[in-house]
Amino acid sequence: MFEPLGLSADAIEAYRLLLAHPDISQGDLARHLERDDDEVTSLLASLEDKGFVRRSHSDPTNRRIESPQVAFERLVGQHEKELHRAQEELSTMRSGAAALVDEYHRTIQNARHGEFERLVGTDQIFARILELGQNVESSVDSIVTKAPLPHVLGQARADEEPALARGVRIRTLYPASARHDDAVVEYAGWFREHGGQARTAIALPVRVLIYDEKVAVVTSDPHDFSRGAIVLNTPGAITALQALFDLLWEAGDDLPSPPASENELRPEERELLQLLSRGLKDEAIARSLGISIRTVRRMINVLSNRVDATSRFELGARAVERGWL
Repeated sequence: MFEPLGLSADAIEAYRLLLAHPDISQGDLARHLERDDDEVTSLLASLEDKGFVRRSHSDPTNRRIESPQVAFERLVGQHEKELHRAQEELSTMRSGAAALVDEYHRTIQNARHGEFERLVGTDQIFARILELGQNVESSVDSIVTKAPLPHVLGQARADEEPALARGVRIRTLYPASARHDDAVVEYAGWFREHGGQARTAIALPVRVLIYDEKVAVVTSDPHDFSRGAIVLNTPGAITALQALFDLLWEAGDDLPSPPASENELRPEERELLQLLSRGLKDEAIARSLGISIRTVRRMINVLSNRVDATSRFELGARAVERGWL
């Protein structure tokens, strides 16, 4: 209770014992408190320092009990002064932060040209996206042109969770290849549990983020995020981008949930096995699934490892045994 004032529970208990038994010896005090002599000496020194006990004028080896009222008034007064000083420092920090934010916005505004703003390099892009994300009120719609790396997904969780908790509607479109990326599938499961929505689409033209259907961030180069981006708030441009997103969203497919067990398949894995069983080549399977040849081969390797198959023929046989085909 009194720890913020520098008084431990043991020190208060020692004071109560001294109050009840003024003539108690230090040894008896130690036994009652179940502490050794050094610990009791430290407790008594603390009580003396705080003004709860004083040395006797006639015998400095003895201590006399003081009224806690005076001691508490002094200690609480000191604590109040410290709190007041901390409040003044906090107020100063808030004023300084507000001035710096105002300076930032005035400086940035000089680089923003009315209805558009050019961002150069990934640092500027991510800083602006973070600012827009913190100020979003109702919705964020985004098009992601390639499956994000695991560390990017980890950062997305930290950035999107506060907005989702505020009730912001967040919808994300991933490329079809993301359906075969375990990190993306796992993230999508977390995303759905927290109120987000995620789908995949085959043809995603450019990286886009749309905030509250009012502001959009569009990458300058669809293949190179580091080449910069444009921030738009022109109503006509936003309407066109929102219409594009809505069309792609309606035509997209929900991201699959992770398999509940080792023996379960995702829909695209089952489809891949069916295509393999028909004798299709990797190139034809990739076209049919809307993914790259590299992804097809990776999926085959993953499935082969799951059933300990050393060839595609053996993979087919094991798939039949498990009821996958």
